[in-house]
Amino acid sequence: MDPVPGTFHNREANVGLQANSVNITGGVTINGADTADSAASVTLAAASQNEKEIRVLGALHKSIEKNRKDRNPDRVPGTCEWFTTHQTFQDWKSSPSSKILWVSADPGSGKSVLAKYLVDSILPSTEARTTCYFFFKDDFEGQGSAVTAICCILYQLFSKKRTLLSKEIIERFEIAGEGFSSNFTELWNAFIFAIKDNSAGEVVCILDALDECKGNERSELIGKLQKLYRETNESNIKFLVTSRPIFEIRNGLHHQEIPESSLIHLSGESEAEILKISREIGIFIKARVEGIGEKAGLTRAERRMLLGKLTSVKNRTYLWVYLTLNLIESDPRMNIGISENRIQNITSHLPTTVNEAYERILSSSRDLGEAKLLLKILIAAARPLELREMRLAMQLAAGDNYRSYKGLGMIMGQSEQRIRDYIRDLCGLFVVVIESAVYLIHQTAKEFLVSNDRSGADQRAGQSLEWRSSLHVGDCHLVLFYACARHLFFAEFESDPLNAEGSVSGYCEKYVFLEYSANHWAAHLRSSRVNLVGGEAEWILGLCDATSKRCMTWFRVYWAGTNTNFPSGATTLIIASYFGLLNVVKLLLKSRSDERAGINGVDGEYGRSALSWAVENGFDNVSKALLKVPRWKGISAVVKRKAKVNIVDAYGRTPLTYAVWGRHIAVIKQLLGAGARMDLEDDVGGTPISYAICSGSDDVIKQLLKRADGVDSRERGLITGELLRSASEKGREDVVELLLGAGNIDIDSRSPGGWTALMESVRCGHYRVALLLISNGANMETADDDGWTPLMWVARTGDERMVRLLLESNANIEAKDSDDTEAADELSMTPLVYAMELRYESLARLLINSGANLEATDLYGMTPLAFAVRWGSWKLAELLLDKGADFRATDCNGCTLLHHAASVNGKKIFSRLLAKLQGADIEVTDEEGFTPLFKAVDANKHRHDVDGVRALTKKGASTKTSIIRGEPYSLLYRAIDTGNLYLVQLLLDRGADIEERGKSGPTPLFYALRKPNLHLAILPALLRRGAKREVKGAKGQTLVACVEFDTDSGRLMIPGGLSHDTVKVRDEPGGPWATKSIHDIEASDYL
Repeated sequence: MDPVPGTFHNREANVGLQANSVNITGGVTINGADTADSAASVTLAAASQNEKEIRVLGALHKSIEKNRKDRNPDRVPGTCEWFTTHQTFQDWKSSPSSKILWVSADPGSGKSVLAKYLVDSILPSTEARTTCYFFFKDDFEGQGSAVTAICCILYQLFSKKRTLLSKEIIERFEIAGEGFSSNFTELWNAFIFAIKDNSAGEVVCILDALDECKGNERSELIGKLQKLYRETNESNIKFLVTSRPIFEIRNGLHHQEIPESSLIHLSGESEAEILKISREIGIFIKARVEGIGEKAGLTRAERRMLLGKLTSVKNRTYLWVYLTLNLIESDPRMNIGISENRIQNITSHLPTTVNEAYERILSSSRDLGEAKLLLKILIAAARPLELREMRLAMQLAAGDNYRSYKGLGMIMGQSEQRIRDYIRDLCGLFVVVIESAVYLIHQTAKEFLVSNDRSGADQRAGQSLEWRSSLHVGDCHLVLFYACARHLFFAEFESDPLNAEGSVSGYCEKYVFLEYSANHWAAHLRSSRVNLVGGEAEWILGLCDATSKRCMTWFRVYWAGTNTNFPSGATTLIIASYFGLLNVVKLLLKSRSDERAGINGVDGEYGRSALSWAVENGFDNVSKALLKVPRWKGISAVVKRKAKVNIVDAYGRTPLTYAVWGRHIAVIKQLLGAGARMDLEDDVGGTPISYAICSGSDDVIKQLLKRADGVDSRERGLITGELLRSASEKGREDVVELLLGAGNIDIDSRSPGGWTALMESVRCGHYRVALLLISNGANMETADDDGWTPLMWVARTGDERMVRLLLESNANIEAKDSDDTEAADELSMTPLVYAMELRYESLARLLINSGANLEATDLYGMTPLAFAVRWGSWKLAELLLDKGADFRATDCNGCTLLHHAASVNGKKIFSRLLAKLQGADIEVTDEEGFTPLFKAVDANKHRHDVDGVRALTKKGASTKTSIIRGEPYSLLYRAIDTGNLYLVQLLLDRGADIEERGKSGPTPLFYALRKPNLHLAILPALLRRGAKREVKGAKGQTLVACVEFDTDSGRLMIPGGLSHDTVKVRDEPGGPWATKSIHDIEASDYL
C-alpha cells in the first residue's frame, strides 16, 4: 500500500451509605434507602468503563478476520503425535515458569496443521489457562503482519479475561485513537501490561509460520521476545513458535540475550524427527488413499498399489502428498475404466518434489497466457482480491478497451461460482479460493514462481515455458498498475463522482475494485521501477488532474485511509509530488500554463506545497526536480522558477522540518544545498535543527551541523525540553509524540518558572497530550517554583476530565500549593479546597469520592463542609457528612457550620442542617461574639429573605442583645441596618425587646430615626408595636420623637414643617425644649 504521509497522516464500584442524622455526640444513623444515588453512580461508572472496554475490543476485532487458523485442514488421526508425545513439548507444557518453544521444520511438514491441532485440542483455553494464537500468511493483507498478530492475541486475551483490560491500557488507547491498533509498540506494551497482571494466570501464545511475517516486523517481534525472556519475568507466559529453520529466526531466538533456560528448540528437520514425521505422512497418505478409493470405487489391490507408489517416493512432505494426490484425482483416467494397469500408468511418473508438482499443475492450464496474467496479479496484490475484483483486474490488465462498468455487463454479471471455475481451469490447485478471495496455495508457490532477475525471468518464460522463476516482481506490479489506472479512468468516476459529504465505504461498495485501485495504483507503479514517458506520462497526468471529478473521487477514497482531514484545494502538482510521480511532475514543470504547474501552490487544509508533501514521503527525485531551475528553451520567465525551499505551512513548518522528521538523508542534503534555513520556528517553537537534535539520529544531526558531536547533551536537553513544553502548551499531540518517540528526553524538564510539559498541558486543557505524557512516565508530583503540581493547576481550572485523568494515574490528591515545607501544613491548600473555594461542585464531588482529605482547610480554616454549607449546596454537604466530615470543625474565627449557613440565610440549607445536627448549640459564638442568628440577620444586608432567621428563631435562638467585640449590640440594630421590614417584624414577633439599647445608646426607634429613607416602612412598624417616643439619658436628658403613628389612618404623622428625623430635646427636667435633627445629637449622651 502507498506510504501514508508521515507524522500527521499515518494511516469504580464503592457504594456509600448516607447518614440519616448526626447527633451532637457524633452518632450516625444509617438510612439504607438513601443508597440509591450511590448505586446509580456505581452503575453509571460501570457503564462508562464497559463502553471504553468495548471500544478497545472493537478496534482489536477488526484484525480477527485475518487470523485464518481454520484455513488449514484438520489433522488426520495418528498424525502430529511426533510432537505432542515428545518429552520436550511435555516439559514445556508442564513448566511453571515462562518459556518459549520454537518448532522448526521444512516447508510442507505440517507445521500449520500441527499448530491448529494444538490450539483446538491440546492447549485449549481453560479456567487456568488462556490460549491465544495467530497464523501468519504472507499472501493475505495483514496476515503477514506482527501488528495484526498482536491485535488478535490481545482480542483473544481480553475476551477471555476482561479484567486484564486495565485503565492504563484504555488510557493508551484513548491517546492513540485509531492508531492504537496499528502501532506495534503500543500493542506490545499493552500485551506486557496485561500478562503481568496478577489475575492473568497462564497465558499460551501460539504463533504459526513466523517466517511468513514481514521481515522488518518479524525482526521487531523477535526483539520483543528477546527482551521478554531476558528480563526477570514474574508472569507465566509461554510462546510456541513454528517456522522454517531460516537463519534470521534461528539467530534471533538463539541470541545470547535469551537465557538457555527460557528457550527450547524442537527441530523437525533433525534426522530423528524427520523419520517420525515421515511415518506420520505415511498415515496421512493411507487415509487419503482410502478416501480416494471409496470415492473412485477402487479395489483393495488397487488401493495397495496406489499406496505403494506414493510411499515409495523419498523425502515426501504433506504438501507434496496433497498436490500429488490431487493430480491423480483430477486425472481423467481415474474416472473411466479404472484398473490396476491404469493406476500403474497414472502413477508411473509421479512428481518427486513439490516444485515438480507445481510445474505439472500449471502446465495443464487451458490458457497459459491468462494463467500467467492471473498469477502476476496474485503476486503483486497488496491484499487478496475478491473474485469479482480479480475478474475485473484481469480484463483490465489484458488491455481490453473498457471505458466504463457498462461495457463489462456480461463479465461483471458472472456468478462467483463461474469465476471460481474459470480460475480453477487456469491454475488448478496452484490457486485456491477461500471465502470469495483468491490465494496462492502455499508460500512455496510464490517462491516457485518469482525470480529476482527480470531478464532471466523473461528469457526462461519465452524459451522453455517452464514456470519456475518465470515471473519478475516488477513486471507483476506493472501489470496490476495498468489494471488499476485503466479502472480509475472509468466514466462513472467523472459522471457520478464522490463528493466531500459522501460515504467512502458506500461509494466503494457501489463500484467494484475502486477501493483497491485508488489505494494502490501509485504504489504498484513505483514498485514496478518503470519510468513512464511520453504519452503514458501524459495519461497518468490526466489521472492526477485536480480539476477533474475523477481525480477527486479516487483521491478522496485514498485519503480516507489516512484518517486525517482531506487536503482540499490540493493542486495537480501536489498530488503528483505526494505520490512520487517524477515524470508527471516534470511534465507539469515544463508546462507553459502557470495554473497547471502552481509550483508553490498550497492545499487549503494544511497549507503545504508540493515540495513539502514530496519530502515528507522521502521522494528525493521529485524534490530535486522541484528545486531545480528549469532550463528548457522557450519557457517564459514567469514559469521558469523553482519551489520555495523555506515555504511554511499552516503549522509554521518548512519542508526541511518534514525531511528531518522522516530522517530522509538524501532529501535533507538537497534542501540544505538549496538554501533551506535551519532556524525557522514552527508554531511550537521547533526548528529543523532542534528537531534534528531531538531525533537523536547522528546521521540527521551530521547533515545539519556537519559533525555528529556538534551539540552536547546539556544543550540537546535544553532544546528538547523547551520544544516539549511548547508543544504541550499548544496541544500539539503529534509533536509531543515525535519528541517522546525519539528517546533520550527528560520528560520532566522545567522552564525557568519550574513548569513541566505536563503542567503546560493540564493548565491549557489538552487532555490527549496530558494522557500521552503521563503514559510515558511524566512525574505528576513535580511542582513549579510556587509549589503547584499539575493536579493543583487543573483543580484551579475546574477541568473535571483532566482531574479524573490525574487521579486515575495516582496523582497525590493531597498535594498542597506551598514550596515552604515548614508552612505547608498551615498555609497551603489541597485540590479539594480549591474546588470548594471556586465553587466547582462537580469537581469537588469527584475529589470527595476519590478519597480526598475532608478536613483540609484554606488559609482561614474553612473546611470543604464549611464551603458546601456556605454555598447553600445541601447535596454536597450531605455527601461530606456521609463520608465522615467533622461537623464540629470551626474556622480560624471560630465559625461553626451554623455560622456559615447563616451567611447564606437559605431556608433549605438551614432546616436540613438543623435537622442533621440534632442538639447543636444554636447560641454558640465565634471569636467576635456573633451567634448564628446575628450572622443570619447580617446576611440580609445583601439578601432580602428571612428564612434563616425564621429557622433559627423557631428553634429558640435568642433575640437579645449580644456582646460583640466586647460591646453590647442590639439584634434589632442589625435588622434596622438591613432596611428589611419583614426581618424587623419577625424579630419583634420572636421576642426582641423593642426598647433594648445597644452600644450606640438609642433605642431601636431612635436608632431608626438616624437611618435615611427607612421611616416609610420601619418607623411605623416600631411605633405601631408600641415603641416609646420619649427616652431618658443617663444625665436626665429627655428626647421626644416628633413623628407619630395614627392608628386610625395607619399612617406616619409628622408635624408641619418638620422631617421624620426631628426630635425635641430638653437637657434637664423642667428646662426649655429645643427642636433638633437627630443627626445633630451625639448618641452617647443618651446611654
